[in-house]
Amino acid sequence: MKGKLMVFALVFVTILALLPTAGIAASPLQEEGTRYTVQAGDTLSMIAEKQYGDKMLYTAIVYYNNRMARLDKAINAIGDAGTLEPGWVIYLPTAEKAKRYAELMAKGVTLPEVDPLTVTGDIISAGSSTVFPLSERMAVRFKDEGYQGNITIDSIGTGAGFERFCKSGETDISNASRPIKHSEVESCLAIGREPVEFRVGTDGLAVTVSKDNTFLKDVTVEQLAKIFSDEVTKWSEVDPSWPNEEIKRFSPGTDSGTFDFFVEYVMDAVYGKGAGKEHILKASNLQLSEDDNVLVQGVEGSPYAIGYFGYAYYQENADKLNVLSINGVAPNDATVETGEYPLARPLFLYSTAKIMAEKPQVAAFLNFYLTYVNEEVRSVGYFPLGAETLNHSKIAWLDAMGQ
Repeated sequence: MKGKLMVFALVFVTILALLPTAGIAASPLQEEGTRYTVQAGDTLSMIAEKQYGDKMLYTAIVYYNNRMARLDKAINAIGDAGTLEPGWVIYLPTAEKAKRYAELMAKGVTLPEVDPLTVTGDIISAGSSTVFPLSERMAVRFKDEGYQGNITIDSIGTGAGFERFCKSGETDISNASRPIKHSEVESCLAIGREPVEFRVGTDGLAVTVSKDNTFLKDVTVEQLAKIFSDEVTKWSEVDPSWPNEEIKRFSPGTDSGTFDFFVEYVMDAVYGKGAGKEHILKASNLQLSEDDNVLVQGVEGSPYAIGYFGYAYYQENADKLNVLSINGVAPNDATVETGEYPLARPLFLYSTAKIMAEKPQVAAFLNFYLTYVNEEVRSVGYFPLGAETLNHSKIAWLDAMGQ
């Protein structure tokens, strides 16, 4: 019996010793707030009244809850309608953060002024090819206004960017054309990095054909999924009025956030969650490339080709390509901002509070980026953020800096 007890004690002590590293440690944001399990009849305003004594602070709950939902898959994201389901677990920020959020949103958020002339040290970023031209534009302006350091911006795709940021820890900023995945968050936390998300713009994914294509101007999401699937090889198999010619498909590579977005919002929407990727990758005459210029050249080269990429690359090549409407809606400022265009998507930067504290040049560049991005975003073919969304990114910066 004594022997069994000794073995049990040894195992128990071993488990205790492993606990800090066996799972993902709680993040600072998790430690600041509390979790709440939604009860039948709960509304956001009722919870805000109960938690803070002010029902109007429900907007702060939505903001901080949805930030936490990015980091923790146990937290339920709250949609635009603000409806809750009994049993959901939501995140409630501290009363101090909730009240400060309301005050900042009421007056608008202005970040501390940055003088690029006084900023020293290098900055390393990598990720989305879609975000690349916007980050490049902001880096040029930062340098034009006096910054003397080096800014490295590698265009390697969203997934590969998160690999560098969350696994090897090589970069200070990760550029992304989709939100970070929970698996990527776990990789980040495992190396002591809690990602902070900054939305910087909106892109309308452009589905394009050659100028020589005379039969295609609009497609439904269902038709688009079929065009890029292994179910068909010829245009006429999608619509009998279309040519009896083989479809030549051009797509960003699997490391690309553009690919991930297309799979989720087009392929999975038609074939079911998790099934779309296999359908596109098994399709014949499919060329994958992380280089958007290769895709543009491929689509341009045949009247029976079709491809998709960020709107900026279409805009650069509008003399060679035609952009399609989706479900009868063309991509433009109004349809992308409202989300009426089915393939509108957000663009992000990710860093951490620790990196921003240890490398003030990173914090300064992110501040500069958020302050001036709406002045530059149109120049690279994307769409500016609305005031509320941009203020949300600025509040994330202030939180990360403890301000």
